[in-house]
Amino acid sequence: MPEQNPNTRVASFDNQGKLLFLPLSGGSRKLARLLSNETSLRVLDMLGKKSMSAGDLSESLGIRLNTLKYNLDALEESGLIRVQQIKWSRKGREIKMYMAVEQLIVLVPGKSADPSSVLGILNSYSSA
Repeated sequence: MPEQNPNTRVASFDNQGKLLFLPLSGGSRKLARLLSNETSLRVLDMLGKKSMSAGDLSESLGIRLNTLKYNLDALEESGLIRVQQIKWSRKGREIKMYMAVEQLIVLVPGKSADPSSVLGILNSYSSA
């Protein structure tokens, strides 16, 4: 899992990092900006269907590779995508295969919110 911002707290239902708990802060604002970026959303949509390399994504989305790389780095840093595997080209170049991470994101107003209370609320809805 990527290194988290100190203002970001992570909890999960199954100890696999499927719930990202974010108090409203700089970290949550950065994530909101990322999710309001059309290119990032298109990348997430594609990677939600199948894992792809940056070159494949660039070609499929009609986006220049350097623009795409900026978005891939931001999505990976935020924990929304990850490198599933690394392949090697015939020329010996590293090719990262990216995939979307299935994760529930909860933004909670107030810094006193506790991940266990959020989990309790979510569990009460899921068992209803």
